[in-house]
Amino acid sequence: MVYDRLRNDILTCALEPGSDVSEQELAARFEVSKTPVREALAILRSDGFVRIFPRRGYQIIPVTIRDMTELFDVRTILEGGAAELAAVRISDAELDRLEELAQVVYDRAEQPSLKRFIQANRDFHLAIAAAADNSRLCQLLERQLDELERVFYLGARLRDVNSEVIADHTKIVQVLRSHDPAAARQILIEHNEQTRRGLSGAIADGRGFAGLGL
Repeated sequence: MVYDRLRNDILTCALEPGSDVSEQELAARFEVSKTPVREALAILRSDGFVRIFPRRGYQIIPVTIRDMTELFDVRTILEGGAAELAAVRISDAELDRLEELAQVVYDRAEQPSLKRFIQANRDFHLAIAAAADNSRLCQLLERQLDELERVFYLGARLRDVNSEVIADHTKIVQVLRSHDPAAARQILIEHNEQTRRGLSGAIADGRGFAGLGL
């Protein structure tokens, strides 16, 4: 329970990248003893979300430009291939579900609204991978989206991406309906590159958080 809640707080940036935390502070936050907190932090450390400093405590690992670039590189490779396969195999029901997910919007001032939007975005991309009918590909992409979730939260809080995401996702569905593998691959590559540019621009403009490194 502590692991799940702590991981959620890290991914949603309730605990911001670069912030310091202690076992005592987290035990009070979750109303538990230090033992489950220590065990949860050990797992999160192996997951790559937390690092320890002797005699100081723990730090939520910052998000760096290099991290973001590497993750988007891998995501582009995976999603381009997934879209190519999905264009051939996707069903009408799966396409209709994608259209529904493409229309979800959020209010930057409301955390529950933002959480629904991020979840819908995740579901949209994983649904394309699922339509590719390759379980290993789905697992790999799910891991990448886990690691990028903090970046998505930060980006959506820094700028309103509603119209941009709806437009991109709608185009993706239209291309998938054409069942053109090459076009599907290309539009996912372009979508990921646009997302990467938008996030990088927001950070470069100085509207980021302390935990976003350069």
